[in-house]
Amino acid sequence: MLGFGNKKKKEEEEAEKAKAEQMAQAMRSMSDQLAQKGKQIADLEDQLDDAKKDAAAKEAAEKALAEARAELAKMKIEAAKAKAAAAAEASAAAKAAKAAEAAATPAAPIPASTPLGGAAAPAPATGGLAVGASAWVRKAGGKNLRLRDNHGLDSNAFAGLPPGTRMTLLEGPVEDDGYPWWRVRVDDGREGWVAGTELVTSPE
Repeated sequence: MLGFGNKKKKEEEEAEKAKAEQMAQAMRSMSDQLAQKGKQIADLEDQLDDAKKDAAAKEAAEKALAEARAELAKMKIEAAKAKAAAAAEASAAAKAAKAAEAAATPAAPIPASTPLGGAAAPAPATGGLAVGASAWVRKAGGKNLRLRDNHGLDSNAFAGLPPGTRMTLLEGPVEDDGYPWWRVRVDDGREGWVAGTELVTSPE
């Protein structure tokens, strides 16, 4: 089973590598087209200078120059969109690869960025949580629940909420990195995001 997982992972990596090469080639092609269009504009500007004494030629040159400039602006917009799409796809692919690797490695060590300070695995989701309701950090395990500046394990954890801490649910749940995240306000006024798997609807 492990060999199959490694083979699948290798195939996915090769596919991502091929896709990245295609994107890079597309970007290079677009860059070459932009350079060619820039040269065309420079040539048209030269023609315009040469045609200043000829009204008809000047008008044609000015029209061609305006069209070329408009096309160049459009190409720049398309290039920016393509770069943004490529970056978004690369980010999504990296997250998918990370999730696949975690799923294929059941014995992997616990990452430092788990919702709890050192809990082994997320507890089953607790039902009954709703926006506007109160919730408490579960006492099982005796670990502090990390309060973060955003949802997801890559966000910044700026505080630890001890078991039994009461809070009000402001927004959620938002699924991210396999956890249902809630934006909360602690009774002391602090606000942030926590993993809902560690919340209960009544004090324990």
